[in-house]
Amino acid sequence: MSKHNRAFKIKLAQLVEEKNSEALGRKYRVSARLIRYWFQVYQINGSNSFIHKQLPYSSEFKTHVLKTMEMNNWSLGYTSAYFDLSSPGILFQWQKLYAREDISRLTPKNKGKPRVTNNSSTPKPSSEMTEKELREELDYLRAENAVLKKLEALAQARKKKAKTKR
Repeated sequence: MSKHNRAFKIKLAQLVEEKNSEALGRKYRVSARLIRYWFQVYQINGSNSFIHKQLPYSSEFKTHVLKTMEMNNWSLGYTSAYFDLSSPGILFQWQKLYAREDISRLTPKNKGKPRVTNNSSTPKPSSEMTEKELREELDYLRAENAVLKKLEALAQARKKKAKTKR
């Protein structure tokens, strides 16, 4: 999500024709370089500027952008303005990844932690279990019981130690 909304970007891009980008930057507290970039995007794309329909960008789109830039010998700034990217920095990152590890690194990745699926299903009734499954469950329950007993013993030892300190 962009820090500035589309209407604000278009307004500043239109004002650049009348005022200096430095003065606009001071007045609206936005980098003059960013305002000049917005102006370039607005000049190329007109009223369709700053509409980012395909986020995250697909690997096919990224390779198309990089190949178009290379074929036409365009700069990072012009190419990102032509394709209405949010900033030339994104294109620079794509270029680095493509140069280092080819197309495979340009595929979009899911962000955030993966979802945890709850696989705890209801256990089978013991009448439906095989002898091997019953033995495995018995071993598991015995181990669990031993751990709980040790935990209880540790808790009692701590209480006893705390009482002797007083």
